[in-house]
Amino acid sequence: MAFWPFSQDTPKKAQVEAVAPVVPPGLTVNEAAALRIEIQGLANELFRNLADADPENGDLGKGVLVCTFVELKKLSRTSSLGRYVAEQLMNEMQQRHYEVVEIRKSQAVMMQEKRGEFGLSRNPAEVNQNVAAGAMLTGTYTPSKDSIVINARIVDNRSAKLLSSATAIIPRNQLAEQLLADTASVREAKPEPLYLKKLEL
Repeated sequence: MAFWPFSQDTPKKAQVEAVAPVVPPGLTVNEAAALRIEIQGLANELFRNLADADPENGDLGKGVLVCTFVELKKLSRTSSLGRYVAEQLMNEMQQRHYEVVEIRKSQAVMMQEKRGEFGLSRNPAEVNQNVAAGAMLTGTYTPSKDSIVINARIVDNRSAKLLSSATAIIPRNQLAEQLLADTASVREAKPEPLYLKKLEL
């Protein structure tokens, strides 16, 4: 499958149809559109910093998987913001013709009446345990009083070498607050009690 070079032709205006963005109730189109533009800028910086950006034979030629962004203070904690950033960056990579590996693809489609058909899962028993990808795109976010700093990085899966990094700062507006509202941490196993025995010397 060849991806490079790819056409840079701009579609004619007559062939382009404007599609209104889907915005949650209570939010303005401007907030949603502005956040998407920020993520696009983050993606542009990531790809600009790659030493070899050739989609087929470059740094990411062996595929890349995209992980949920996590809170810098606690790397096991995330929110809808972390998932949203990952989803948008996945879209940006695919649109640039990089080979993106979807690790959440379930091995079978689950169908439920009145609910739909489900092809993605986060249940380890339902997804493929063996996924091959040469690199990983992941990152962190740091909320402050008025803004949120997002740091993205692409890491080589074998050597852990940093292939590229980028930073974006977004305003902590109504949309950001809603995306941060469901912050939750990974459930961690409680450590076993430690028993000490006093030694008599």
